[in-house]
Amino acid sequence: MISLLFQNVTYVQVRHLETVMIYSFSMKFRVKRFSIYIICLTMFSCARPIAEFAIPASSNTAPVELTFDNRSEQAEDYIWRLDEKVVSRESIYSHQFINSGRYIISLEAIKGGKSTTKKQEVIINAPEKCHVLMETSLGNMTFELSEKTQGHLKNFTALIESGYYNGLAFHRVIDGFMVQGGNDNTRKEKKKYDYPATIPHEIDPTLHHYQGALAAARMPDSVNPEKASSGTQFYIVEGTAQKTKGLNKMAASKLFTYTQEQLDKYIEIGGAPQLDGEYTVFGYLVSGIHVLEKISSVETDKTDKPNEDVRIIDIKFIQ
Repeated sequence: MISLLFQNVTYVQVRHLETVMIYSFSMKFRVKRFSIYIICLTMFSCARPIAEFAIPASSNTAPVELTFDNRSEQAEDYIWRLDEKVVSRESIYSHQFINSGRYIISLEAIKGGKSTTKKQEVIINAPEKCHVLMETSLGNMTFELSEKTQGHLKNFTALIESGYYNGLAFHRVIDGFMVQGGNDNTRKEKKKYDYPATIPHEIDPTLHHYQGALAAARMPDSVNPEKASSGTQFYIVEGTAQKTKGLNKMAASKLFTYTQEQLDKYIEIGGAPQLDGEYTVFGYLVSGIHVLEKISSVETDKTDKPNEDVRIIDIKFIQ
């Protein structure tokens, strides 16, 4: 009896001891896990943000718009700088580089009172062909000038260098067709410039009136049978959508034929094919189609003159 009681007491004690040991081990394990969690949380909260971004791999020839891919870690705020000047505080940054050169892009990644900065050099190459930036009161447009029309290229270049177009208004706007500028009479400041009244046409069968075509205005055939171009006035084609049947009919009426490539381009972007063979195209819009659409959609009077002036602020060469 005594032996049995001793055995029972010993069994109870052993079971109790096992329970205590298991509980103790469990608590130590939980405390250890909690401690590791606190340490990791502290390390994470104290860690500096990591600034990182990638430069697009596309061809960097001016003019070009680049969007920089933000790959920063543990950051809450960002500051983008271009040559040390703050240009954006958004996560993603895009910039249109107008001129060639070397530029330093930096991204500062911020969290709390901590920050790190990543800097990279961007090299923008000069364009092989002549490009100009036209700044207007409704935005900027960039054009590539054709080397096939040397007379118009030299004349337009000389006018730009003289500042002739600065301050002039688009005096004729027809939505879905074109916008026209370059009239000296629209200048507010009565400054005098030397310019030719007309220059010989350079109508080229390979340069068509696609949307965005930059062409020389002129007087009608009745008083200008030589189709001579205006020495200063130009127009930019907005145009309308085109179909193959209509294009072929138009070409037949003018006694020429469009290539498949030309047909495809007209169908893709539209234009004003009725002007082909009649006016000199000497350039094309390469960026800023939304600005052209803004200008062409302004309200006009019965003579197609905008009710509110849309002016050319400046035209610059892209180098």
